[in-house]
Amino acid sequence: MAAKKTKKRAPSRKGSVAAKSPRRAAAKKTPPKNVNEIVHWEIQARDPGKLQAFYAKALGWKINANNPMQYGMVSSGGADGINGGISGSPTSGSRVLVYAAVPSIPPVLAKIKSLGGKIVMPRMDVGPVVMGLYEDPEGNTMGLIEA
Repeated sequence: MAAKKTKKRAPSRKGSVAAKSPRRAAAKKTPPKNVNEIVHWEIQARDPGKLQAFYAKALGWKINANNPMQYGMVSSGGADGINGGISGSPTSGSRVLVYAAVPSIPPVLAKIKSLGGKIVMPRMDVGPVVMGLYEDPEGNTMGLIEA
């Protein structure tokens, strides 16, 4: 009768340098990706030129308003940053808006309305983007951008 061949097991990596590497630990702790990510922010101001100059000096932001709408594009310049902009306000005051990307705006606005939100601006093509605005139940104005 022939002796059974047994497979040799590789030595345990438990306690090894590779098992404790920060890269592996970080990879395991990565949170799941949100479905409708925040993709843009915007500061709407009564005097956008003045506010663009303020943020350029205060935070060192590079702001490009060289476009027909004089919309001040702010590039985050970082891997984890979100690009944004500083523009004029359609209201008498100032506000900060945050935009989430969605596949289609109308069904999301319908859901927001059913949950107690208010539609401020339905789906609209404004040239560079297709967007919509809404108020949440607390009165915060937020935006949607069609991805």
